Amino acid sequence: MSDDDFKPKSISRQTSKEPDPNQKFWDAADDFIRLANEACKTTERGQVCAAIMYAAARFNAFAASVDAPTVEVFNKEIDPAIKYFRGEFEKMLRENMRDYADNFKNYHPEKWQ
Repeated sequence: MSDDDFKPKSISRQTSKEPDPNQKFWDAADDFIRLANEACKTTERGQVCAAIMYAAARFNAFAASVDAPTVEVFNKEIDPAIKYFRGEFEKMLRENMRDYADNFKNYHPEKWQ
């Protein structure tokens, strides 16, 4: 699987004024979040959550298949690719859950007591 010179393991949003070499990553993520938030206006949040996970899974399968020169190679790489994507998703999810826990008062002031 090609990484297009992108290293998600080292990604974190910069807080400095210097240009962020991962700005395209952040812009794409923000675009997907905006789209999900817009969908929540007419669709249940749980369905939007499931849809965005499905879309990520579908796109990740596509990305993995593009890099495979043959179906035989692709089939051999399925389990390692799943392990990679699962691990990266878990790291990102844990990071965001920590962020929400640490900033719950700011994100949900109506629930703060």
